[in-house]
Amino acid sequence: MKIVQVIDQLSLGGAERVCLNLVNLFHRKGYDVKLILFKNKGKLLEFIDQGVDVVFLKENQNKIQAYKNLVEELEDADIVHVHMRQNYRFVKKAMLFKSVKKPVIFHDHYGKIAIKKRVPLFYKSLLKPHFYIGCSKLLTDWAVNKVKIKKEHVFLVGNFVLNYKTNYENHTPKGLVLVGSLKKVKNHKLAIDIAKSLNKDLTIYTPSLKGGEKGYYEMLVDHINKIEFKDRVHFITGCSNVQAELKQYEMALLTSTSEGDPLALVEYMAQGLPFLCSDLGEAVKVVKKYYPEMVQSNFEVDSWVANYHKVKEIQSKQIESLYNEHFSSDLYLEKYLSIYKKFLNSIK
Repeated sequence: MKIVQVIDQLSLGGAERVCLNLVNLFHRKGYDVKLILFKNKGKLLEFIDQGVDVVFLKENQNKIQAYKNLVEELEDADIVHVHMRQNYRFVKKAMLFKSVKKPVIFHDHYGKIAIKKRVPLFYKSLLKPHFYIGCSKLLTDWAVNKVKIKKEHVFLVGNFVLNYKTNYENHTPKGLVLVGSLKKVKNHKLAIDIAKSLNKDLTIYTPSLKGGEKGYYEMLVDHINKIEFKDRVHFITGCSNVQAELKQYEMALLTSTSEGDPLALVEYMAQGLPFLCSDLGEAVKVVKKYYPEMVQSNFEVDSWVANYHKVKEIQSKQIESLYNEHFSSDLYLEKYLSIYKKFLNSIK
């Protein structure tokens, strides 16, 4: 079985990490896997396993030539697995332009589905997905009810991570941490207010201070200054392996108001890090069954602070056990192989 994963670039985003994890996981398990990137950029490039076939497609090419090259690269693939909406659109347009009718799997990582449910142009006709993977139930419900994809061709698969060795094995953890790009839906202000209330330092890992929504970082800085917490909030940009840094902190936060399936949450669990999170995404549903005090039903600072004192009693080994039982890479390998098998049977 020849597997091709397609994404535009390997920047520090959740979808990019999932794509990279899939490529490396299949490669390590002995599968024939190729990674097609539209641009030779992104801090995650260095984490592609040696021996993986990587193709850079669009750089310095006109669109027609890029369409031609893409279709040629996909010609002998059994599985074409495309990540993110803009990349799926490009792949489908290339196939339409070259009159190729090869079915593909569209993997939707859209994180604003709770507030933006509009169906993209032509998704019900020319660009209608044959097989669809969504990282949240909101997405899969949208695919069935709004896009009208066959229910048996729609699959819910949460995000997963490969477990990386920590840089802080014998470190005494201090302070709070949040991993998330600078977007309003990530709700960093709440995390800052929680840290202030607890009198804890807060470290925020984000891909860039400039790459987020316009004016958002400046708004956060104004708020930090207003509450006189300037020296206690630390922004760290460009860290390509956040997971290895997590054990230096005592607890993690995920304060988002909208999410697909937050990858950061699974990274927290992989490192056995206690956390407080909003009630969003698929991973949270599992966490809630075992540790309901970790999952918050509102966005009130006092409520989160109260649960902080309960969650800090949970041991790292308990959280690692939760990860191994429900979120390990081997479990996700089985899920994807099952989907691929169904896909191949559907196009016979």
